[in-house]
Amino acid sequence: MAIKLYGHPASLCTRRVLLVLAEKGIDYEFINVNFIAGEQKKPPYEEMMLFGQIPALEDGSLRLYEFRAIARYLSSKYRDQGNDLLPAVDDVQGWALFEKFASVGYSQVFDAALQVLYLKFFNPVTELHAKLDVLDKILATQDYLGGAEFTVMDILYMPAMQMLRQADQVCLRAACKHRFLVGESL
Repeated sequence: MAIKLYGHPASLCTRRVLLVLAEKGIDYEFINVNFIAGEQKKPPYEEMMLFGQIPALEDGSLRLYEFRAIARYLSSKYRDQGNDLLPAVDDVQGWALFEKFASVGYSQVFDAALQVLYLKFFNPVTELHAKLDVLDKILATQDYLGGAEFTVMDILYMPAMQMLRQADQVCLRAACKHRFLVGESL
């Protein structure tokens, strides 16, 4: 089965994945999802795009969302095809720098730009609550974000959840049953 990318050409996150596909020379089928009309939040896409955002990728039985996860998956799976876009597997320093700039891009540069756009075009509180609803659903079926065990992924969520709790955005939410997430002791 061919790779399917669900997205829209005007979406910055879709464009990022399209660039990876081009650099790697990967064949794919593009399914245009009209995000302006909210198609990503309706059947058949809503189950694939849990947070109602594009892009999403299907590769056989794998369904993946979040542009960074998709980009890393494609870069890793097709490492020997096209341009190598990842540090060598055993290059610890290379990976540290890779992660640093991935984090800087996402939390500093992209975040600042998106805040301006969100304030202009969207209601961030409504969007936050919709995203927290998704986390609630995930945590209703497993003990931690990564599955059955506490991992670094849970730790990375904790400071933001603590601040949201202090801002009265999560205190009455189901996710608060998971005290680790809002910074209470394990």
